[in-house]
Amino acid sequence: MLEFPLEETTFASRGFHPGEPETVARLEAAGAAFHRGYGMALDDPDRAPEALPEQKGPTAGFVYEGAAMALCLIDALSLPRRTDFSRLLDGRARHSPYTAHVGAGWALARLPRVLWRPVLRQLDPLLGWLAWDGYGFHQVFFGGLGRRLRSPLPGYVRHATAQGAGRALWFDRCAEPELIARAVDRAPKDLHGDLWSGVALAAAFTGAAPTRAHRLRDAADGHGPALAQGAAFAAKALVTLGPVAPDSESVVRSLTGLGAVSAAEVTDEELLRLPPWGREAPRTGTPAYAVWRTRVAARLAEGVTSAL
Repeated sequence: MLEFPLEETTFASRGFHPGEPETVARLEAAGAAFHRGYGMALDDPDRAPEALPEQKGPTAGFVYEGAAMALCLIDALSLPRRTDFSRLLDGRARHSPYTAHVGAGWALARLPRVLWRPVLRQLDPLLGWLAWDGYGFHQVFFGGLGRRLRSPLPGYVRHATAQGAGRALWFDRCAEPELIARAVDRAPKDLHGDLWSGVALAAAFTGAAPTRAHRLRDAADGHGPALAQGAAFAAKALVTLGPVAPDSESVVRSLTGLGAVSAAEVTDEELLRLPPWGREAPRTGTPAYAVWRTRVAARLAEGVTSAL
């Protein structure tokens, strides 16, 4: 019942923009890695959280993302409830908590809301916002941009979902910056920064030629800090998994003005400077995750300007 075919992740199946064959192959490899992780976890959920084969290389994060989706679905659908996702975070995905939380969002997108609680209660108070990123990615990857972004979503969930939608645009428009810019321009203006942040995260994670990264920077005119923040978050996830592929390193440097290790250190430093708010700041209701992203973007803005 929980299985889905690999073909669902292909460009032909999704009707994505038919771009350069090399780029299509690169992006489809990410989908194949996700599907591989999903299948491995689904085949042996009792052992997968600790015994999933350790992943290395550019697609490792996607494998953990797929495994997280599978285990969250099993957690939500089992009686008595299971906590395989928490075990995965403490086990094999301890070096990839970012992408694992994104995978939890895929599960939310496939579950009725009445079954969300078993997943939501296992999310980290800070990184749990990445589940909504994953939810937004899933909705756009499988359903298109416009209607999804205009659906009423509460508070910051709307912005976190748009960040995932931006990541999906990198796939849907086959990494063509000008086509992505047209799609972003049609979205509500208050979400443009979130969308560009997600686009940059996907670009850094999947890698791209330097010329494409430069075009991306030009297409996102006025949103350089959002691009830098997204690329820096990708750098943190990639550095933790290690090693960072040269084409990902190139994108991070182009969008942040720093190498991947240095960009990742900026995210760590700003995380340590966050007050101990927990999930939300007092009075304003602003999630600590949103403050973290804003501070990283502001910190990198000067470096982005000097790199131009």
